[in-house]
Amino acid sequence: MSAVLRLVQPEQFNEELNLPQGGSGQASHSIQGAFQYCAPWNSFLARYVIERFSKKGSVVLDPFCSTGVVGVEAALAGRSFIGCADDHTLVKLARARLFPADIAEVALRLQFVPFKRPVDLRSYSGAFPHFFDADTFRELMNLKSALRSSTDEASEFVAFIAASILHGHTSAYLSAYTAPSEGLSPDAQAALNRKRGEVPSYRAVSARILRKAASLLQDGVPSALSGASKAQREVFFAEASAVDRAQTGSVDLALVALSQPGLLEHGLKSWLRTWLLGVDLPKERAEVRELSDWSDSANEVLLEMARVVATGGRAVVRVGQGRIGSKVINYRSEVEKLVGACLQRFWRVEGSISERHVKAAHSRAAQSSPLAAELLVLRRK
Repeated sequence: MSAVLRLVQPEQFNEELNLPQGGSGQASHSIQGAFQYCAPWNSFLARYVIERFSKKGSVVLDPFCSTGVVGVEAALAGRSFIGCADDHTLVKLARARLFPADIAEVALRLQFVPFKRPVDLRSYSGAFPHFFDADTFRELMNLKSALRSSTDEASEFVAFIAASILHGHTSAYLSAYTAPSEGLSPDAQAALNRKRGEVPSYRAVSARILRKAASLLQDGVPSALSGASKAQREVFFAEASAVDRAQTGSVDLALVALSQPGLLEHGLKSWLRTWLLGVDLPKERAEVRELSDWSDSANEVLLEMARVVATGGRAVVRVGQGRIGSKVINYRSEVEKLVGACLQRFWRVEGSISERHVKAAHSRAAQSSPLAAELLVLRRK
């Protein structure tokens, strides 16, 4: 009599996660207040995923690390962190967030910047008058020059703060009214100024940097981001499909926010910030016109995650609904198809978590909003 073996596929879990209004939650450290508009993982969500799907002392990877939000939450939760991005601006900003200076160091560093030194204003003509007053530009030029050859943490953190307030829509920023998330073209900014009847006014650079530093550091510099713990974090330039500095099987949890046209695009898209930081503009990405092109790219990333994630580890993929051209795409469905067709040797879908934004209890509006996005949890075989 022969024994019949039955392979039982583990049942997938399906859950909901209520996110606080604004998405940050009380667990967030004040240093997470910069660049919130470009983070694919807000601090509340990152902390939830890290604490649920990894243990203290384990290694967390963010292959699209943006400006380092996930890295801070990993450090605060007692994990080691590896982050990478294919944009030199993001790498520079993420490193600064993960290795911050304290407020006294920021103030001392600013004292050594000759903000009032005369500069050649020939470079000011053309694009910059649409964004900055001439005196503001002079101070920015002197700051940029003072920080150019410095690699100490205080200088890097000052550059991070300056980049976070370089342009935006309130008087706390250094520019005329404009978008904080992207640098408009000079022509677009000129048109916006005309529409608003605005001429850029003087904004004191040092005072605004100090004010922003005080806000970001109101919770202090946590011990998890200082001292001996610094050796447990690294950020480097790399494509998410070739994280060469991460050893095979060395990662316990990867937080993967694939670029999803119509839903999520990576990067800050600010030529003004690359100018201030002295880094190269990211290379132009080919526009995704066909679902097959996106699938090929996603396959490469998830295959690389399979190399670096240890057996039994997880990749949590944040997905939603977007568009490629005029076609509506359900990216969760596409990732599941991809795993089933090409990657089932490495991954199995363990479950999913639906994100919903919850309004404050005193709000007159409904307490729970429609589905925001989903977390697809993949388990490494």
